[in-house]
Amino acid sequence: MNLVTVVLFLSLVVSVLVCGFGLLLMNGEGAELKKMTELCESGVEVQARLVSLVPFGNRGYAHAVYEFPSPHGSKRHQKGAEVGPAHVVGERYPMVFDPRNTKRVHLGTKAAVRRERKRRQGYLRNAQRIALVSFAAGALATVGLILNP
Repeated sequence: MNLVTVVLFLSLVVSVLVCGFGLLLMNGEGAELKKMTELCESGVEVQARLVSLVPFGNRGYAHAVYEFPSPHGSKRHQKGAEVGPAHVVGERYPMVFDPRNTKRVHLGTKAAVRRERKRRQGYLRNAQRIALVSFAAGALATVGLILNP
């Protein structure tokens, strides 16, 4: 086994791992993009009220509970948040939710949902590029291993 074979074999192993990572990213980002697309198309913007903010740990994080009106009555959404002046119990904050699935929410305005959707599209494109480039590198390494005397 010479140095060329070792390098080709290592590049093949790395390309398989990176390709798998790219495929995992594509799966996760695709699901988030689908969520943002549905919120962008059929989401309703409401004003949610911060009901409770319970700090936990000593790192400045808290458990926040928001209450918002929905077609099926008042609903609650729980989220982790940072403790600070941006979160005040009793204040109202914009929230977008899907009327068909009230568990699908995004804290922010419809414009923020559109921006997040655009970011997710970029993330998905980059994950596709990672998977494609690593697959091509693995194919080249495999050809190099086959042709190596």
